[in-house]
Amino acid sequence: MIILHNLRENRLIDVIDGCEERIDLKVLYSVLNVALEIAAEGREKSRVGTAFIIGDSDEVMTRSHQLVLNPFHGHAGCSINDQNNWETIKAFAVLDGAFIIGEDGTVLAAGRYLDIDARDIHLREGLGEWHTAAAAITRDTEAVAVTVSESGGVVRIYRDGLEIMEIEPELKLTRI
Repeated sequence: MIILHNLRENRLIDVIDGCEERIDLKVLYSVLNVALEIAAEGREKSRVGTAFIIGDSDEVMTRSHQLVLNPFHGHAGCSINDQNNWETIKAFAVLDGAFIIGEDGTVLAAGRYLDIDARDIHLREGLGEWHTAAAAITRDTEAVAVTVSESGGVVRIYRDGLEIMEIEPELKLTRI
């Protein structure tokens, strides 16, 4: 059976394309694919939750601090766009804290705590502090955030302080 789908009518494609003014879409596709793999596979048979903050990296780094030693410090060539790095990135997803991804896809940090005032961020019931912090950093910077929910494996995209998309972990993205 062949199923045809008009991508111009696909909400996910619209959401991704709407982020293009802030971040490189190749970087967003790479982050989403890594996030979806983390959501579907977990790590060592356990579910893992994490956050990726993409773009406006100087401002995001100013508004955050390391919780643990940064495993990517001194590894400037580690790009999320290179699939050879995905296993390393997924291994560090177990760290508490967010990944900071540069505009070009360079993984700048993992285990980063977001120093952000999230009092006026209102998300749906059951979403934890990482979702709230991810939404808040996108309100206060030009970054886009992608989170993986530990409890359900759902991947969410945030921009301008709002959740703009929810993706079930069974989805896989490819860019032709």
